[in-house]
Order: sequence, then C-alpha cells, then structure tokens
Amino acid sequence: MVRKSLLLSLFLIIALSLTAAENPVVEMQLLSAFSYTPNTSQWNETMAPSLSLSISSGRSGDVRGEVVLKTPDLMLFTTASASDIYEEILHKAYFKVRFPSVRLTAGKTRLSWGDGILFNAGDVLYGSNDTSVTLTQSELRNETGLLVSLNYPLGFFSFAEAVVLPSPDNTIEHMGGGARLYTTVQETKVEAGYLTSYESERLHKPYISLQGNIGPDWYLSSSLAIPQSGAIGEETLDSWVITGGLFHIQYLENDKNVSLRMEFLTRPAGNWEAESQDDKDCPLLLYPEVVYTPSSSLSWSLRTIISPLDLSFNATFGVNWAVLEGFSLLGFLSAPVGEKGDLFSWNNQVIHPTIGPIDERISLTIGASWIF
Repeated sequence: MVRKSLLLSLFLIIALSLTAAENPVVEMQLLSAFSYTPNTSQWNETMAPSLSLSISSGRSGDVRGEVVLKTPDLMLFTTASASDIYEEILHKAYFKVRFPSVRLTAGKTRLSWGDGILFNAGDVLYGSNDTSVTLTQSELRNETGLLVSLNYPLGFFSFAEAVVLPSPDNTIEHMGGGARLYTTVQETKVEAGYLTSYESERLHKPYISLQGNIGPDWYLSSSLAIPQSGAIGEETLDSWVITGGLFHIQYLENDKNVSLRMEFLTRPAGNWEAESQDDKDCPLLLYPEVVYTPSSSLSWSLRTIISPLDLSFNATFGVNWAVLEGFSLLGFLSAPVGEKGDLFSWNNQVIHPTIGPIDERISLTIGASWIF
C-alpha cells in the first residue's frame, strides 16, 4: 500500500510540475535487456521504462533552484523500504542564493569535491572508491544528499567552501560537516579539505586533490578515513586511497574525434597478493575509457574496469545514435570476465546497496532515449 501511494504521489508531482513549470526537461528511456546468468543457466528478457523530470529556474537573478525527479529501479518495489524508494524518486531538490559576498546552497544535491568520473579519492562526501556502478549510465557517479553549503569567493578560480550535513539517524551528535579550499598555484589547481561524518561510527576524512595539464589533462587525489576510536592507526592506513587519471581528446579530420581516459585507484595497504580480490580492499583498479565520435550524431564507446591482480574485468561496449533532434537509439553489450571468486566474474554475486545480492550476468541492452 505504501509503495502504491508513493507511485501515485510521483505521478501527481509530475503532473503538477509540468503544469507549473515554464521549461521542464523530460528524459524518457525505454530499454529492453536480454541477459544470460551462468550461475543459474537462465536466459531473461526485461523491458524497463525510465523517466527523469528536471525543473529549474532561469539562470538570471540571485536565486536559482532545481528539482529532479526520477523513476526508481522496479526491483526496489519488492525489496527496498518506502524511504529508499522516496530517496530514489526525489533525486535533487535545492536552491542557490547569491549574496554580495557569499553563495548559499541548500537542499538535496551533489557537491563535486576532488576529480575523477569513476575513481575519486577526493569525493569524501559520497565516496567514489568502489566498482558498484552501471557502466551504461552517462553519469557514473550521481549520488545526492541533503546539505547546506556556503561558498566564499577568494579571487579568480579560488574560493573557500563550508558544508553542514544532517544526521543520518536524527541524532544531533551525528551531524556532519567540513570545508575545502580551492585555488591555483601557477598552472596547477590545488584543492584541500576535510569532512567529518557519522557512518556507524564517527570518521574524520582529510583529502587533497591536484589537477593540471601536460598535453592531456591530469588529476590526482588522496584521502584518509580516520576513526575516532578503536585501532585508529591500522584502520587509518587501511582507508588510505590514492586515485588519478589522464584525459585527452584527439581531433581528427572531418569533425571526427576520439576521447581517451585512463583512471586508477590504489590502496597502499590493500591485499597485494596475486589472488582473487574484494572490492573493499582491492589494492589496484584501472578504468580505461575510449569514445569514438565519427559524426555529431553517432558515438561508440568502450568502458572497462580492470582488476590487474586477479586478471578480471568488467566491460561495456556501447553505441549512441542521435537519429532525430532529442531522439536517440542506444545499444550496450556488457560482460564481467574472470574466474569464480575474482572481483569480476559471471559466476559471482554483486551486492546492490538497496536491492541486495544480484547474480552477475552477460547482457545485451537495446532501446531509445527521448529528451523534450
């Protein structure tokens, strides 16, 4: 009954929003997935529609806001709580206010700390150090959360920012907060910050992030998660994460281009044995990405997460063809490759943060996307 009420509320919100908003942006996707699960020797076919509604104010003026609603994964309705479903539906709801000397942001949104589209040790707010992502998504990391932040400009490409996080369990002692300083030293961006948050225990997370250009763009981040009690030294060393990457676009003749990206994540205190690895302490991960764009309407992509120590990987080959303005045809072929027990293997189970264990599978997904 609760889940039906949530769906009804979602439809009502969408209807009212479309009526009230001047320029809402709606993205619809209809994807059909054909998959094979080696664990059960079972073939499956699922068709899943998805909808995203973005309502934002104009960019002029001192007050701006945005609301983004998304349809949740249909599997959530059988396993997740009502609050989890609500969090999935209300993806963003925030406003920004520009005062003479500071900028205020409040609501549910995402702050971008550090650098990296998949691996980012500087992302101490949400965490970008795992492999539980869907490589078919345009945004690999899009988690949001409630916060209040103040941004104080210090000059050209330089600012200080403070953030306050609500308690995850309504206990005032479990509120979080932090700050960062963003500036440039010659031609290098330097970002350093600190966050304290409660995640079953109080953690203190300092980080530093650098970015520059040596032909390709480069970026490097490092962070720690220091517990307030217990085996502080050992747990701090285990939490040490370093990430980095290179990104370059090579322009070709006739408006063609190839974009190349290579990111890495390393945990110096992880398990460096050449054996099956676990996502929580895997010492080395690589993320190569290649996108070839032969025309303005067509792109081919290959995204791969590699675990070098157990020689396993998860790869997704994709194509996006913009047939008409706002209308695209999509296709993806995804497969985890490795032995049973490796970080990636089609004989493994992965743990979804809200759904629970899911059998790995080989899948072919085709469909369409419409933005209007």
